Formats: sequence, structure tokens, C-alpha cells
Amino acid sequence: MKASTLLILFIIAASFQPAFCQDKEDYAAADKLAKEANQQLIKGEVRIADSLIRKSIALYPTLSVFDYALTRGELPDMAGSNLIMDMARIKVLTFKKPRIWIDLPFKGLAECDRQYAYFGFLLKAYEVNKAFGVRSWMEYSLTEASKVPVREAIPNSFDYYVAMQQVLRVELLCLQQKYRDAVFFIQNAPPNSVYGSWESKAQSIIPILCEMGDYQGAVQQINILGTSPLFKNAANSWLFYINAVLKKTTLAMQHYHQLPPEFVNANMNANYYVLGLIDIQDKKYEEAIHKLQISVSKRGKKGNEVYMLVEKWKVYKAMGDAYAGLKLYGKAKDNYQVALLAYPGYEPALTSLAALEKSYAGEIATDKTPPVVSLLEPSPQRGLVVTSTSTTALVKGFASDPSGIRSILINGQDVYNQEDGNFWGEVVLKEGLNKITIVATDVAGNKSEQVYELEKKQGLATAAIPVKEGKNYALLVAAQNYKDGNIPSLENPVADAVKLKLILKNDYNFSEDEIITLFNPETNDIRRQLLELNNTIRPEDNLVIFYAGHGIWSGKEKKGYWMLTDAKLDDNNTWLSNKEMLEMIARLPARHTLLITDACFSGSVFKTRGLNADMPVSVQQLNEKISRVAITSGNDTEVPDKSVFMKYLVKALSENKDKYMTAQKMFINHIIEAVMTETKTEPRYGTLELAGHMGGDFIFMRK
Repeated sequence: MKASTLLILFIIAASFQPAFCQDKEDYAAADKLAKEANQQLIKGEVRIADSLIRKSIALYPTLSVFDYALTRGELPDMAGSNLIMDMARIKVLTFKKPRIWIDLPFKGLAECDRQYAYFGFLLKAYEVNKAFGVRSWMEYSLTEASKVPVREAIPNSFDYYVAMQQVLRVELLCLQQKYRDAVFFIQNAPPNSVYGSWESKAQSIIPILCEMGDYQGAVQQINILGTSPLFKNAANSWLFYINAVLKKTTLAMQHYHQLPPEFVNANMNANYYVLGLIDIQDKKYEEAIHKLQISVSKRGKKGNEVYMLVEKWKVYKAMGDAYAGLKLYGKAKDNYQVALLAYPGYEPALTSLAALEKSYAGEIATDKTPPVVSLLEPSPQRGLVVTSTSTTALVKGFASDPSGIRSILINGQDVYNQEDGNFWGEVVLKEGLNKITIVATDVAGNKSEQVYELEKKQGLATAAIPVKEGKNYALLVAAQNYKDGNIPSLENPVADAVKLKLILKNDYNFSEDEIITLFNPETNDIRRQLLELNNTIRPEDNLVIFYAGHGIWSGKEKKGYWMLTDAKLDDNNTWLSNKEMLEMIARLPARHTLLITDACFSGSVFKTRGLNADMPVSVQQLNEKISRVAITSGNDTEVPDKSVFMKYLVKALSENKDKYMTAQKMFINHIIEAVMTETKTEPRYGTLELAGHMGGDFIFMRK
């Protein structure tokens, strides 16, 4: 070779070397930024985390972005999660070079074709969305991933991405309910594909046949699979499920007990779902509800466990069946609605909902049985003796009837009652023996009457608060990134909600498991979450609901609305009215509920406004009475994005040294004057009479 040729080759090689090194350095730096962003997000530093992840994506696309997206989804903030994943996807598509560095499964860091890397990003996006049951985004990711031309990174060798594209094509067909096409695809897969062996064909066809309802065909495939010792557990697992569906409980449980503990524990989501189905068939409805709630909580979020998840809409449909079995028609309807909010048009839920309505109508027509009334407070176990300086007493109970409760009268006065039968009211007491008469009327017109005698003794009010038996729940909602370009996105709601979460968790009696966050939710996400809470909250529990985001006032309708991220400025049908929100809150059986809203026009939640600061009532008396109160950042006016209200709310909770602090005291001492000094807005404290307020207050208890 001539010296001049060697010189040219050397120059060419030298010119490529810096770019090669620079790309790898950029990848390493971007990967480090993404991991740091995830750590900051876990610590609650949302603004820092968002800034770091955007810098990471701008520098170089890495799969570490999806760990951040998964953490964001766990908040949950699926809108924010998908926004980040979409940014990463676009970065790959628009990458300036035809090849890109990517951390390949089982192979490590390698430089690959851009389309090949793009598929890897779509695969991760699908897995994140499947983990959280976001059906619309699941279908989008699957559709895009199916189109990408993927070839082996190393010719004539097993390639994970090539194999997973075939899996995703089958997943898409199943999601679209094209089951026969999915079976045909698997059966005709070439020998060198992921579906090439008879074991893989059988294992992949079984769930599809089950979805089709062809259990006989599925059993045939299981019998083929069970001939291999390697697939014995898989065969028993499927026979457990199929026999449960076919109502062959004994046979189902025989197969279940053949599963090793590690196999059961690896997929608790599916196993508890099937155990719940068996309990429903055995009419053990309360046990079924318990198992189905475990199924909801045990959802794997990474790796192969994602592909074994039972879809949320199936679990909630089963939950509805269990409540229907208990003849709790309101709760059954709620759970069918949750299933339909997760998957609009889900046929089994629609069918069950129609059957429920028919059953309920029949129950009303034939119901001749009066309601059954149970008194909760004053407790019958205490002999109905009250020692107090107060002239009134709280009477709280539960009325059960298949047709539902129309009204509750206590000593002739109509009192607050919820759809599911919880009721409460006050009675006037005199010294000595008092008669309490409770009359419950069901929807069919049947009446029952219970008479109790309550003795009032003169005594001093207790200074200390009795230990609460209930749990403290919080639902923190932050709407920040709006889809409608006519609605400006905000900068602070998510960060504000995270601050509040950390304070409640670290300083007050709120455990992390009882703090629920919804970041960048759509309107149906709020409805779904409140319906789910109705399964969870008990009459002795307490609840804080916080909302930060846009609000709007309709002068024509004289109504205030929340605007969630799917709101359209020119369509009030996409807004969530304060009235609907209060109706949903009213259905929750919590003892104390505090609504905190940091939004424009939030003052319209009150039936009555203003403080009753002169009333000398002890903290304990407030704790004993049912409360539904609200604190809002403003009256019916606009409030700024950078919230002064939030600043002083956080300050009040952070700097409070009292063991017990009422919401009213916090508002008077720490919020109203401070906010009005810095802004033109007037924060409000008031009661939610339509939601069952009885004169109590929410009490923040420090750890």
C-alpha cells in the first residue's frame, strides 16, 4: 500500500475518533444526569428533578430516563411520565447521527442503528404504561413499536429486541381484541422466532384462548405444556385460573396448592385476583373484597412481572361483583364505574352494570323488609351514658337495606345520611334520661324504628383528646401541564403538593401508604380515585384533600370549576364543577374531611362562608363531631401561580409546635392575615354543609 494511502486512512480514522469519544462521553454524562434526576424526584425535589431530566434528554437519549418515568408514574403523574418519555422518543428520532449508543438487555452498552434504539425506547414506554394500567398510552406505544423496522444487532444470533417486537405485536392484537389474529401469528411464527418452539407457542396461546373464553382449547395447550418438567408450575398456575373461572373450586385449589411459595409470591397480583374470584363463587364476598384489594396493591412495575399483571379494569369489575353479592348496590356500581373509567367500553363491566340496575329495580319492587339500624355512637357497649357539659350529643350509625336508604329521622328530625347507609346527627340533651328514637326508611318505603335511652351526667369536658382509632388519609391533586394550548401551564402545583406530602409524612400522623398523589390528572382520574377511596376509608378515618391548579368561574351558571389537565377552555363539559366534587366528597364516610384548594374562584365551594371564631369550643369536642370543612386560597377571584397561600400553609404546618392544631386555628393564626398582607386575594375558611358537616373540625396531630 502506498504511503499516501496510509496517510489518508490515518487522517480519516483520526477525524472519526473524537466524535466517537464525544458521543460516549455525552451518553455517560446524560446517564448520570438521568440517575441524579431520579434521586431528586424520590426526595421530592420536583423542580430540580425536572430540570436535570430535561438536560439529560437534551444532551443524549438514555434508557435511564425510563427509571425516572417509572418513579414519576408512581406519584402517580402519568401525564408527566409520558411527557418525559415522549421527549426521549423524539430525541432518538431526531438524533443527528444514524447510530446511537444504548444499553442493550443482556449485551450492555453498544452502538446501534437509530431505528433499533427507537424500538427500545418504545418498549420501555409500553412497560411503564402497562405497569400503571394506562390503556390509551399502552395502545399507542404498541402501535408505534409494531411499525419500527427492527433487525438483529448481531446477525444470526438471538436478539432481545427482535423477539420483543413479536411479543408486542401479539400484545397489540390482544389489546384490540383480535384474538384469532394473535393465535394465527403465533402458530405461523418461523422456527428462529421467539414463538419458534412448541413450548413457547403453547405458553403464549393459553392466555389468548382464555380471553376468548375457549377454556377447552386452553386446557389442551396446557396438557401439551405440562409434559415438560420446566413448565409444570406454569401449567398448574393456568389450571388454577381456568378451574376457578369454570367454578370448579376444589380442583382449582388443588392446582394452587401445588405451586411453590416463590412462584405464588412472584405474581401475587394475579394469584390474589383468582383467589378473589373463587371467594365470589363461594359467596364469601367480604373475603373476596379483601383479596382483590391485595391484588390491586401488589402490582409489579419492572421486567417480566409487568407482562403477568391482571389489568386493573378486570380486578375492579370483580370487586363490583363482590359488592353486588353483598347487595351493596352503591359500592358495586362505584367499582364497575372504576373499571369503565380505566377501560371505557369494557363489555363485562357494562353487562354487570346493566344486570345490577335490573337486580336493584327488582329488589325495590319486592322489598318488604325494613332497614336494619346499628348504632355506632354513643357506643351501646358504654351503656349510652354521656358525661359532658355540652347540651348536645352526636348520634352516628349505619342503616343497611338492599334497596337503599331514603331517609333517617332522629327524634323526628331529618339527619344527614349517605347512599351506603352511614348517618349522623345531633340530639339535644337534658340532665338525666333522654330517649333517642331513630326511624329509617328504605327506598321501597319500609320503615324500622329503634329506641335508645341515653343518660346524661353533669361533668367537666375532658381536656385531652382521646387516641384516634382511625387512619389519616390525604389525596393531593396537582394540575400543572395542560393539553389545551389556550390554558397556560403552571410551574408550581406539583412541587407544592410534594412539599405538603413530605410535611404530612414527616411531621404529622400520615403514613406514606395513606398519602395518595395525583399529579397532572385528567378529570376521570379524580372521579376514579374518589370512587376507589370509597372502598378504603372507614367511618373512623380522616381525610385531607388538596387541589392546586387552574379554577374557573362561570358567570352564566354561577358555578366554580376545577380545570384538570384535559380541560378545554371553550368547553365547560370538560371541567369538574365544585358541586360534583362536593357530592363525591359527601359520599366518603370519613369522620373529618378537610378540603384545601389553591385555585382561582375556589371560594364557591362553600354553602356558607366566614368564621365562627368567637365560639368557645374545646379541641376534644371538635374531634368528637363530624366535620366537613374547607380552606381556599381565595374568594371568587383569581390567584397567582406562585402561591402566597401555599407559602403560608407550608409555613404553618412546618413551624407548628402544638401537639394538636385545628384547621380553623391554623387559618386564623397563620394564613388569612399573612396572605392578605402580601396579596389582594382573601383566603377563606368555611364549612361544607351539603357534605354532612356537624360542627367539628379537622385536627392536625404532630408525631
